[in-house]
Amino acid sequence: MGVLLAMVMALPAGVCSEPENAIPRSSLGPSPGPSLGKPLSGGISQEILGMGDEITQAEKTVQAAPNDAEAHFLLALAYSRTPYLERALEELDLSRRIAKKSPEGFALFDRKIAEYERLKASKSPDPVLLYRLGFAYYVRGYAVEKGYIKDAAKAVVPNEFYEKAEEAFRQLIRLDQEDFWARNYLGYLLVERNPQSNYQEAVQLWRESLAISQDNPGACMLLGQAAMQQGDLRQAVVYSTKALKSRNQWLKARGINPDSVKIRL
Repeated sequence: MGVLLAMVMALPAGVCSEPENAIPRSSLGPSPGPSLGKPLSGGISQEILGMGDEITQAEKTVQAAPNDAEAHFLLALAYSRTPYLERALEELDLSRRIAKKSPEGFALFDRKIAEYERLKASKSPDPVLLYRLGFAYYVRGYAVEKGYIKDAAKAVVPNEFYEKAEEAFRQLIRLDQEDFWARNYLGYLLVERNPQSNYQEAVQLWRESLAISQDNPGACMLLGQAAMQQGDLRQAVVYSTKALKSRNQWLKARGINPDSVKIRL
């Protein structure tokens, strides 16, 4: 997905391979995933404990409708608060590529934004809803920027959507200073929008994320990609290798046996 997602594909052979005891994919357990209106109970760092059913259902929907942009968008959301950040970004990228070719097109994201905004207006601040809005606004802004949505009057500009996406993640951080997921994605969106001017802020966000959760695979991966962009291959390999190894550590630290978790990239 843009600059950063492309860079992970350029890592040396072996760096992107799964560590030993690779985690097969399907379900994270019997607990139901978080729903709109429900706080992220147990703290952000514990949310993976309850993501199993949400991921499983989203994967089944994608399997049944592999060319459905909305299905891939919802799977991206299901993965967004797990140690599989790149999986979430890949699904988000698939969603926008499929939308480009579908009859509904990027109007899908207008529909999702309208749905989420209606819910937002009727609820107190809802972290799950803010994640959904942040991603939907980002993809909608991308569609305008790339000219996939034509606006003859040029009344709509991508920055309007990008700013709303970024504000959703900033609000998540204000709601919970321990939300390292939001820092990961805010930094990602900032760099995707403008790598030159936003690089330093993004790196600072990822470092803050890693300080909150030292076994945070997403922050390690993003810092590794940032190092590669700066030409520091050694540091890129260090961070990227740590990102892959820390998946199992992340699960074990939360009392989850990696062998019992069924996710495979």
